[in-house]
Amino acid sequence: MSAFLFALGNCGDAPEVAAAVRAVRAGGAAAALAWHGDAARLRDAVAAGLPTPDHERSPSASASPPQFAADAAAFAATLLATPWRAVVTIGHDAFAQAIGAAAASAGLAVVRIGAGVRSHVAGCRRDAARRRADHAATLWLCDGEAQRQELVREGADPAQAVVTGNLLADAASTVAASDEAVIAWEHAESFSSPDAARQRLERLAAALAPRRVTVLATPWLARTLADARLPAGVALAPSNAAAALRAALGAAVLVTDSVGFQRHAQARGIRCVVDACHGPLADAVATGCVHVASDATGGLVAAVRRALAAPAPVAAPQGAASRFAAQLTAVTIPMAPTATPVVALPSDGDASGRTLGAEEALLAADAIRRGTLNSTRGRYVGLFEQRFAQWLGRKHAIACASGSAAMHCAIAALRLQPGDEVVTTPITDMGALTPILYEGGVPVFADVDPDTLNITPATVAAQLTPRTRAIVVTHLFGRPADVDGLAALARERGLPLIEDAAQAFGARWRGRRCGTFGALAAFSLQQGKHITTGEGGIVATDDDELARRVFLYVNKAWGYGDKKPDHYFPALNYRMTELQGAVAVAQLPKLDDVVAARRAVCARLAAELADVPGLALPGDPSDGAHSWWKFAFRVDADVVPGGALALGQRMQQAGVACVPRYVQKPAFECELFTDWSKSPVTWLPLQHNPRRTGPMPPFVRADYPGAVRGLEQVIVLPINEHYRERHVQHVAATIRAAVGAMQHA
Repeated sequence: MSAFLFALGNCGDAPEVAAAVRAVRAGGAAAALAWHGDAARLRDAVAAGLPTPDHERSPSASASPPQFAADAAAFAATLLATPWRAVVTIGHDAFAQAIGAAAASAGLAVVRIGAGVRSHVAGCRRDAARRRADHAATLWLCDGEAQRQELVREGADPAQAVVTGNLLADAASTVAASDEAVIAWEHAESFSSPDAARQRLERLAAALAPRRVTVLATPWLARTLADARLPAGVALAPSNAAAALRAALGAAVLVTDSVGFQRHAQARGIRCVVDACHGPLADAVATGCVHVASDATGGLVAAVRRALAAPAPVAAPQGAASRFAAQLTAVTIPMAPTATPVVALPSDGDASGRTLGAEEALLAADAIRRGTLNSTRGRYVGLFEQRFAQWLGRKHAIACASGSAAMHCAIAALRLQPGDEVVTTPITDMGALTPILYEGGVPVFADVDPDTLNITPATVAAQLTPRTRAIVVTHLFGRPADVDGLAALARERGLPLIEDAAQAFGARWRGRRCGTFGALAAFSLQQGKHITTGEGGIVATDDDELARRVFLYVNKAWGYGDKKPDHYFPALNYRMTELQGAVAVAQLPKLDDVVAARRAVCARLAAELADVPGLALPGDPSDGAHSWWKFAFRVDADVVPGGALALGQRMQQAGVACVPRYVQKPAFECELFTDWSKSPVTWLPLQHNPRRTGPMPPFVRADYPGAVRGLEQVIVLPINEHYRERHVQHVAATIRAAVGAMQHA
């Protein structure tokens, strides 16, 4: 069996590589080590515990960056003449990039240590180098989930991005802790002048007193401070890898401009302060390890004081080296036959299936810099409202906190009286039903077409009574309901129509966007919708008075802008924040492309499944265009034994997420409807409605054959705009195989 080749060219990476090599060799595998870089730095690396390299090349100290890169590429070509089992790279130097790219071109497995680390400083050359080195790999071993998600967002196969932990955590266990502070400045561009470096050091020393302060003196910093009188209690220390490891992992507090040293701090659980302009690691900030300085002088001192007052961060767990070795030794020799690879499907629950990216991060950061996160005085929520109204083709759009809030605001705008009835669907999210109750109304359920699970004009007409005050139509899964027929029925009876378009961004009926037919339309920006702000909603209308009522309901019924504002009626605070608004502004321009991509994915999936017996596949209605929130198909239990439930279970066992039945029961069978007396929210509206004299519960399964049959047959398959051909093929093959096995069982 050929050996693993570990390649590095930076002494700062020595502790991690040393831990990884030891773990691999301890497991009985062969591991060779190659070094490309300065000979003096190699001696530092060996002093830090790196095994003596098996292959070494030290370019001339006078080599220019292009010459250095060319030499790295030539050395890589020489090394790859050996049939390595896999090439392992670390860091983002020229050698890591060169040998990773060469190995990938040669069809070798390329494994990355500490993959996915990004600082996200605008225009950062180091981030660009990290991406180049990372994306030459075929297997990514990450410190944590944040790094894994970064790679997935950049297009890496989620199945090949694995969290093994921070290898430095194992090295940290051998270093004694101290109460000293360590300043580790690596980048000359951190300072405008030598005087600026000295002044910053003086301020930091004062802030860190009475702790002893050690400054890791890189060559440029040693030159900068050569003639300076250091403050009392401050000492310069060598910057070699061994000294840096001992100092950084043993410190009580660490001040740095380096991404690498932030990873040291995370490994040991050390309070760390970093300049904002030098790329704090987001997950390190989130866990309380890193504190960010807003500027290079006073802000840095303030951040140090915050760090010293904060609880000590939790150290990273040890054992990363053994987990790394287990992952590495499972790598198959590339030229050997391999089993069918596991296909990880993109998920709208994380970056793998979302369009969130640089634009959203940029605008959210701008909102934070502006310092106004409340929408009543901010910029972005209003901008989103204007642009969404333009996109949809309606006069008004009012943003709010969630899709449920959007439905509540739309219902509240109707001014229901106690006991008024609102006809709606029994197959919907509860967030579309409880607002009716909270506004004193009674939800009345119309049956659905079992093929589409949407209500129809006929099923709604059957439920209309003299107490009916509105109709709610849900475009389930993004498939338009017969909105023409429903709108005509509503006009005939003098009733407002509300469109629940939470799942129907971009859906069309006879050329018009869904959401433009009703008096009001409610949309959701929840995590899994076509575009997202995590949570969020928006209500659209052409009616000025309804728009004002919605606006007031979002704002506790306070008349912002009125001559004598007051709280005019009971209402809640349903405002969207500026952070959500900023993300929404960035998401909206992507919406049409998202819908187009989903349409292409679902057309391809339907084509692949067209000849599978027992499946009824979704498609566009004859008068409309589906926007494909999900791919919901039906299963004929007479052809596929066990039906939707059994097929869905097999799909799940094969790793294809799906939801048989969509909801486990019609809404009227949920406890809040079967026992109205438990809560005043459900009980009081019924006291003003003739249904209170009838049997309880007032809605029973026998009256809803379409809903019962439809739920028994349906499987809801999550899809998103990041599905590629391999994902479609995998899902189709899984379904085909499961149906075949069930028919021949």
